[in-house]
Amino acid sequence: MDMRISDVVVTLDKRWEDNLADAVKTLKTAGLDVRDAFDDNSVVEGTIECGKVHDLEKLDCVDYVRTVFTYDAEFPAGDPRDRNGV
Repeated sequence: MDMRISDVVVTLDKRWEDNLADAVKTLKTAGLDVRDAFDDNSVVEGTIECGKVHDLEKLDCVDYVRTVFTYDAEFPAGDPRDRNGV
């Protein structure tokens, strides 16, 4: 296995509800691959390496992180995410 990945739903802290763009930048910097961002309810959906979920929870812009699904990923040889060369 190259990586364990979690699909997550991030609820933003109320202090960030009018600053979705900066919150998304912060989440991306922490490793979240953002799939959708919903300004009307301050929610961001995406995927992240499983071991980094706790780092998301510690961010100032985050109120709550819900892990929806976690799975193991095996990437093909030559893919930049391929860690084990299989």
